[in-house]
Amino acid sequence: MIYKISIYLFLIKIKFIIVTLFSLTLFIQIINIIEVSRILKSDNFDFFSILYLSLLKLPTTIGQIIPFVIIISTAFLYRSLIGNNEFISMRNVGYSIIDIFKPVGFAIFVCGFFFLFILNPISAFSEKKFEYETAKDFSSLYSIKIKNNEIWIKNIQENKTNYIKFSQFDLKNMTAKRIKIIEVEDDKKRFYLAESGNLSGNNLNLDNVYFFNIDNEEYQKIDNLILNVNFVENDIVNSISNYKHIPFYKYKKHIESLKKFNLYSEEVSLYYLSEIMKPIFLIILGFVVMGFASKFKRYENFFKTLFFSISIGFAFFIFNEVLTGLTVANYISFLFAYTILILLSILLGLYQSINIEIN
Repeated sequence: MIYKISIYLFLIKIKFIIVTLFSLTLFIQIINIIEVSRILKSDNFDFFSILYLSLLKLPTTIGQIIPFVIIISTAFLYRSLIGNNEFISMRNVGYSIIDIFKPVGFAIFVCGFFFLFILNPISAFSEKKFEYETAKDFSSLYSIKIKNNEIWIKNIQENKTNYIKFSQFDLKNMTAKRIKIIEVEDDKKRFYLAESGNLSGNNLNLDNVYFFNIDNEEYQKIDNLILNVNFVENDIVNSISNYKHIPFYKYKKHIESLKKFNLYSEEVSLYYLSEIMKPIFLIILGFVVMGFASKFKRYENFFKTLFFSISIGFAFFIFNEVLTGLTVANYISFLFAYTILILLSILLGLYQSINIEIN
């Protein structure tokens, strides 16, 4: 009997999550289509192009609304159980508030696990694809790659191509040390080795440069040299700092790269920790909603339930933004911020559950 009730609660929770996710996704997709149509130029206005690009944005959007999906689906699940007298029946056969929530929480965890391991990598891929499709293509001018904590740049200018390697690079100050450059111009080949340098606009300023002309084997030392390039500071920064477009299994490696290039902040770790711990956080979120939703009256008004769900979701969103702001400002660490979020959520859920059991 207990086993059948647990299976029933698990399956009905999955059903409510799917229905809620489908409903919100339809609404979000309409918004995505409108937003994408504003991005495309008038001469590229094509319905199928807009639909394709809006679908590329959909995985990321779904990832962002998952907490609301859990909140709304949990609230309506308990509304349904109370309305059908199932909640009272389970309580009468000895089920506690926690017993009822266990299969519900497991269903939330399964969905959270799916969102992390399947949706997260898809979102990272689709976001990069979306940026590639909508951004201006500069691939014929330059390419930037990060490999083994080094920056490699291929820069093409008319009949000249530069292959640039930065071994030490501070992306905040745009300064570098041990810069190596191979320049190919028509049939001429040159090699530059600079002790230091900095990027300012489209100019790469090099100091203490050792110049070697490979063709005639001429060698000379130059105090200062300015090379014109087709990329600017933001092009390099954007190639590594879009931390929200990284799949979860590359978080550790990406943080190491950010630290190497002086781009790391506590905000990045807070975001990555939140993503990795999302299955657990969603369970806690459902636990909080359960504490409030268990007090619903029979056949609770639909719009009251919806308003209640949105209010809880909005409150969590505001609280999370406050903690993120404090983390970015270096007032608190990302671990402390996430611990506060989890502990307060658990305590709030426990408080509501205890009140229900007592009453």
